[in-house]
Amino acid sequence: MAELFASFGQKETFTLLLAIDREKIYNDFLKAEAGFNSYKLAFLDKGIKNSPYQNQVENYPEYLTMLPSLAIPGAKVFPNVGEFPDIDEQGLNFIHPDIKEACICLAGTAGGPFKSRWLGRNSLDKCQYWSSTKIIAILNVICSINDDINTCQIRGDGKKLDFNEVVEDIFTYGEKIGSSNALSAMFKCFQNYVDLESWLKEITGNNHTEFQGLYGEEPFIFSPQITQDDRVLLSAVSESKKPAEQPGENTVATYDLTRIMSMVGCYYHLPESAKLPGMSWENLQPFIRNAGKDTARYVDVALEKLGIQNSIKYPVILSKLGFGYSSSRKRTELTYTCFTQFEYQQKVRSIAMTLRGARALGDFDKEAVEIDARMATEVTEILRRLVTDELE
Repeated sequence: MAELFASFGQKETFTLLLAIDREKIYNDFLKAEAGFNSYKLAFLDKGIKNSPYQNQVENYPEYLTMLPSLAIPGAKVFPNVGEFPDIDEQGLNFIHPDIKEACICLAGTAGGPFKSRWLGRNSLDKCQYWSSTKIIAILNVICSINDDINTCQIRGDGKKLDFNEVVEDIFTYGEKIGSSNALSAMFKCFQNYVDLESWLKEITGNNHTEFQGLYGEEPFIFSPQITQDDRVLLSAVSESKKPAEQPGENTVATYDLTRIMSMVGCYYHLPESAKLPGMSWENLQPFIRNAGKDTARYVDVALEKLGIQNSIKYPVILSKLGFGYSSSRKRTELTYTCFTQFEYQQKVRSIAMTLRGARALGDFDKEAVEIDARMATEVTEILRRLVTDELE
């Protein structure tokens, strides 16, 4: 206790101690769901415009050049592309049972090589991650382009779209251009299903993933091209991309998404052998800014609940939500993959995480608000343990 007061100061220590009472935190978040339902949730649909960090998004790439610290015994060098890390499958036993699968990556250095520590709960189980998997095809396309992504357009069917504005629309659900599902299906047009799945496996080292589905809607443009000054940089493959003809599903693991998010957030510090192949720092930056505009704001509300939102510096919050009702499993499911980094108490901390929660009550609205409050609660607990150095 004395150490806590010495480290954090009286007010913050009190708030961090109160946050240990997870049942109270959950009930507080559940009260905030009053008036919300499955169509609009308090935290999943909060939106970047209601975020205290919206004016910082432009600075996220600059903040990510700051080196995070990691001084955990047993942390190993961050895995190279295709290498599989050691995941402590008992490391997340503290998380509530409504979070069915989870994977966390702590990354940084104590001097010397860049290291990571991986914690999991059923982290290799193949599951449906809904819209959270949309980041995969976008990153694959960016890795396939050597030119400046900022001056690229997506063309076809008489349409001419700004590349970064399309990506932004996918994250914000703003529908300035089209639906997030249709735009995401369009990004899958640039690779055969099997090749995109292989690309993902080659990066993560997890060969049990399936990534051969769409998102319930037809592509916004059926045969898109990525162009720059009327030069074609990338064209759609001939394989049909219609939901009725998709050969499989998008069933990946929490590890897969956490690995991808950690490679995005830590890109600047990783050796070439561990970086997303074909990615450049210049082309990753607009993706980083767009991933900062996700409508789900669980990290925002967690930092506020912990009482440290005014004490952190250089915050970065990248994320992608996923949400849906599974008729086969008869339950509401919510997924959240994110990377967050900030300086607190003169220490830069970074964490990538993916959580998949589920509730089965026979009432869609009740399930939705409860799993939304639960996700906010568990993200709060994870970040509490991060700042008090309890995550090992």
